[in-house]
This record gives sequence, structure tokens and C-alpha cells, in this order.
Amino acid sequence: VDAFIAPCTYYAGVMKEYLQVAAERIHVVRLGLNLQGHAAAAGPDGDGPFAIGYLARICPEKGFHLLVEAFHLLTRKLGPQKVRLEVAGYLGRKDRPYFKKEVERLRQWGLEGSFHYRGEVDRQQKIRFLNSLHVLSVPTVYKDPKALFVLEALANGVSVVEPQHGIFSELLQATGGGILVEAHSAAAVAAALLQLQSDETMRRQLSRQGKEAVQRDH
Repeated sequence: VDAFIAPCTYYAGVMKEYLQVAAERIHVVRLGLNLQGHAAAAGPDGDGPFAIGYLARICPEKGFHLLVEAFHLLTRKLGPQKVRLEVAGYLGRKDRPYFKKEVERLRQWGLEGSFHYRGEVDRQQKIRFLNSLHVLSVPTVYKDPKALFVLEALANGVSVVEPQHGIFSELLQATGGGILVEAHSAAAVAAALLQLQSDETMRRQLSRQGKEAVQRDH
């Protein structure tokens, strides 16, 4: 092999060690989107509840349970009428018991009315889904090397809350489109979500920065 391509600097470093190859043989090529159709909608209704979104495969690796816990913490501060949790993504057979357990937790907390699962979405449905959100968070427990959902959210002017590991650190540093938090911490996710809910000026600034960066660089 004459050259390798990595989606980010973080993963280039990981694979340099894993494959035991020279760093100059690994070239970072930023991930990008076909932006056609993105940001076509006006965004969420300003009078409705604060909409927190999750767009990824539903599984433990993607940290869905951490977001559920963070959502619960947020409702204890704001009340269940002030926020809602919108979820979309593939749910495989092996992860259905995991998902059922998390839905049951929401039910026990009296939050089933504030939670909606939209199922697997196609491209147009995904864009509409993103435009219904105020913020997106997929708090992965593994060090994600791609995180396309971040670019998709930012392309639609939706700021993000993500753990400080994997690609997220360099992606948010480059785009300025969200908040990095301690990994594996539902409390940290909840605190960042509360910050964005209470500070609309900050959230709009992050959204604008992220959207401009994706349009320019991705």
C-alpha cells in the first residue's frame, strides 16, 4: 500500500500505531456531505418545547442510554413539558431489548409523553427530522472516528453536544458548532443541554458557526 486515507487526525494517529506504518503514509481527508436539500426548512417552532435529538443507530455503543439519563436529569430541572426527546435511527434485532429497557425507564419516570421514536429515516425524512430540533446529542461511549451525524446536524443549523473523545474534539474545534463534555457522563450532557436551552444567543451563535463551517469545508 502506497498511501492510506483517514477521516480525521485522531484516527490517523490510531491507525498509525495499529498498522505500524509511517505517519506520512496516512493522509487525512475530511468527511463531507451533499448539501442539496439541507437547511431548507425554517427550524423548530419557537413556542414549543426544547427539542433534543438523537440520530444514529440505537445501541449501547452510541450512548443512547446516556442521553436518556441526561434527558431525565433535564426534566427534573425544567419539567417534562419544557423539553422533548426526539429519536431516529436503525434499531437492529439484537438491540431491541436494550431499547425496550430505556423506553421502560422513561415510562417509569413519567416521560413517555415527552419521548418520540421516529424509526429509521431516509434522506428527506432525516433532513426534516433535523430541522425539527434545537440541539442534537449522540454521546458515544466509543471513540467515534466519523460522526457524520454532527455534520448533518450542523448543515441544518442544529448545534450539538458531544463527548470529548474520538473525532468530536477536532470536529467541534474546526466548526465551532457545539459543546464538548466529559465522556461517559450523563450529568455533563445534561448540564450542556441546559446551557443551550437557557442561552438562546449562545445556541444560535454555535448553530451559525457550525452551519457556515460545514458549507465552507465539508
